Amino acid sequence: MRIAISIAELPIGSVAIIAGYSRVYGGYVGKLISQGLVPGTLFVVLNLDLPQGAVQIMLKEKIITLSKPEVNALCVETITEEDI
Repeated sequence: MRIAISIAELPIGSVAIIAGYSRVYGGYVGKLISQGLVPGTLFVVLNLDLPQGAVQIMLKEKIITLSKPEVNALCVETITEEDI
């Protein structure tokens, strides 16, 4: 596993897991939790080429578009097939 500061650093199609939140962006934590982005949540990176640094990810039950500050507030770990 590799810890990444930003989802934006991952290639499209990457499978990753939410590891936690950045303290610097603590104001976004409540919104992220309400969207289902809690530690342990698996997601797939769908689109990194959205306006203003937004990123689109897919959870098990929905697709979410995150703003750049929300992306920066998430700490993620990449996973491989061996980790699943």
